[in-house]
Parts: sequence; C-alpha cells; structure tokens
Amino acid sequence: MAGNIFINYRRDESGHVAGRLHDSLAPTFGRTKLFMDVDNIPVGRDFEEYLKSQVAACDAMLAVIGPNWLAAKDEAGKRRLDNPEDFIVIEIGAALARNIPVVPVLVDGARMPKASELPDSLKLLAKRQAVEVRHTNFSRDAEALIKRLRAALGYDSGRQRRVQAAKVIAALAVAILIGWAGVKFLEFAVTDMKVAVQEARQAERDNQKAGFEAAVKAERDRQAAESEAKRKAEEAAVKAEQERQARAAADAEAKRKAEEAEQQRVAATKAEQERQAAIKAEQERKAKAAAEAEAKPSVTDAPIRLGIPVVETDAQRKAEQERQAKFEEAQKVRRESSAAYERGAAAMLINDNHLAIREFSEAIRLFPNYATAFCQRGFAKLRVGDESGKEDIEKAKQLSPKNRTCGFG
Repeated sequence: MAGNIFINYRRDESGHVAGRLHDSLAPTFGRTKLFMDVDNIPVGRDFEEYLKSQVAACDAMLAVIGPNWLAAKDEAGKRRLDNPEDFIVIEIGAALARNIPVVPVLVDGARMPKASELPDSLKLLAKRQAVEVRHTNFSRDAEALIKRLRAALGYDSGRQRRVQAAKVIAALAVAILIGWAGVKFLEFAVTDMKVAVQEARQAERDNQKAGFEAAVKAERDRQAAESEAKRKAEEAAVKAEQERQARAAADAEAKRKAEEAEQQRVAATKAEQERQAAIKAEQERKAKAAAEAEAKPSVTDAPIRLGIPVVETDAQRKAEQERQAKFEEAQKVRRESSAAYERGAAAMLINDNHLAIREFSEAIRLFPNYATAFCQRGFAKLRVGDESGKEDIEKAKQLSPKNRTCGFG
C-alpha cells in the first residue's frame, strides 16, 4: 500500500477544505490511496485501534488546521486536544510516534501552533514544516502541496524507470535460462532498456519544462490580476474621496448659509426690539413729562391760578414753536432711520447685500450715530468683498462697545 495518504481534519471546522483537498489529490495518487473519514470505520471495530492501524498503513499524513483548531471545545466545555480519546489526538499522535511524515495544512488564515500549546503526544507537530492553503489561491496552493507529497513519497525519484528496468532484468534472466536464444533477446532487451531510459528522461525533462512554463504563466496571470484589482481599488478610493469631499463642501456651504440667515434674523429681531423699546421709552418720557407738568404748577400757570392776566410775548411763542418743531423733526428722522434699517435687515434675509448696504446707508444718513446700522452695513459690505466694511464695524464698536445685536460685549 505504498503511497497511502491519511487526511486528518475536524469536520465541523474544515470539512469543506478537506473535501477539496481530497478531490485535488485523487487524480495524482488515486482515491484508493486516500483515507479521510471516520465514517469508513467498519461496524464493530475498536475505534482507536482501527484509526491507529490506518495511520500505520499510511506513508504520509495531512493535518488540516483551521483557525479554531487549538481552542475547539467539547460539549462539556473542555478543550478537545486535552482529551486523549479525541480522534485528532489519536491519529496525529500515532503518526508522530511512528515517525510518519506529518504535513500541517493551514487553512482559512490559521497559524501554526506552538509546542507549549499542544498536549505531550502532539508537541512534535510544532517542528513540522507547514503548508498554507488559501481560499483565494486554492488551486495553486494545492498544486504546491501535491509536489511536496510526490517528493516525500518518491513519485519523482525515477520509480517508473526502476520498474521498467526491473522488467527488462527479469526478461534477461528468462533469456539466460532458455539458452542461446536468450542472447539475442538480451541484445534487444538492452536496446529496449536504453530506449526506455532515454524516453523516461526525455519525458521527465518535458514534464519539468511544462511545469515550469505553467508556473510562470500562472505567476504572470496572478500578478496581472493583482495589478488590475489594485488599480480598480485605487480608482474606487479616489472616486469615494472626491464624493466625500463634495458632500462635505455642500454641507459646509449649507451650514454657512443657515448661520448667516440666523444671524440676520437675530439682528433684525434685535433691531426691531430696540426700535420698539425706543418708541416705548419716548412714550413713557412724554407721559411722565405730561404728568409732571400736570402735577407741578409752572411759572406761567401761576398768575392764571391767582387770577392775574398773563401776557405771552412773541419771543416766547416763537421759542416754543421752534422747540416743538425740532422735537417733531427729530421724531420723524428717528422713524425714517428705523424704517431704513428694517428694510436693510429684510434685504439681508433674502441675501440681497447691495440693497441692504443702500438702506443701512440711508439709516446712517438720517441718524449718524446709529451704531447697529453701521455694523450691519459692515457685514453686508464684507459679503460682497468690500473691505471698507471693517471700518463700519469698528465705527459701531466705538459708538456702542456693548451692542449685543452686533455681537459685541
């Protein structure tokens, strides 16, 4: 049974890989030379003894090791490798004890176990050279494994030529036994043997050449595929980054506009509150002045209350008229200035900065010390690229250092 191969694996972890390895090895070594399933154990046979006998009959063992091979636990929660009756421990331990070549096959990214992580019967496994079989390169890795097994089992050491030479030698022995006729047959046999050896050597060279060419082609194809995959991945990454930057820019612009609109709304609200407060204060002042005038007798009223006729001079009447006219003019200017400010604030809400600049300028013309109008005109100028807006903001700070509408204080 020379050339028998035992495939050791855990079905629940790496059964799929073991099946693929079995199918890959069969064309080269033959299915009758492969043993891999405990289901093949005959009914009534001692489990451990049968496994050990199968291991003893094999010439090499493949130990398929998955990511959970070391830590796999049984139903009781104990590590399987610590159970001497575990079939993995029995099979690999029997092979190592008989000095049978054991090849660790690392699958699904598994690592080679350390001796300190293994039970005593399996510690020698840590010294065996492992072979990695990857899902993405299964065919190539399986082919490399087959080559190593062929070398280990003597498939590439001229066995076929030795068999054919043995046949020729047997024929020579028969020729010698049958006499002189064998001499002639010997000549033909020697010639056939030489031809057979030459053909075998040529076949071996052809196989080596074909294998080398196939390996070179496979490597070139792999490099080309990896290069193409890398190029596509880089293109996808660049595109994704461009899209991310575009989204970030759009989000930033939307946030900026929302903040500007909110600032304009707050400024307009505060301006309206200031205007209403000024109107209310003026009304309260007038009411207070009227109440005080009503409650406090004036010099002019005193003669009337005493029954003394009052003679108002033209100068007094003119002065009172001028005072009243100035007051009414001031009120008119304040109302017009406030109206111009409100129109400017409304223009900023709709992002019409040029109209806002004109309205705020009108408010400043009517009321030269209108701090809020100065700062809002400065903001509007800066939005259209007019650097003189900084001077307006500075002027507003001078007029009202703690103006919260402008963000001061």
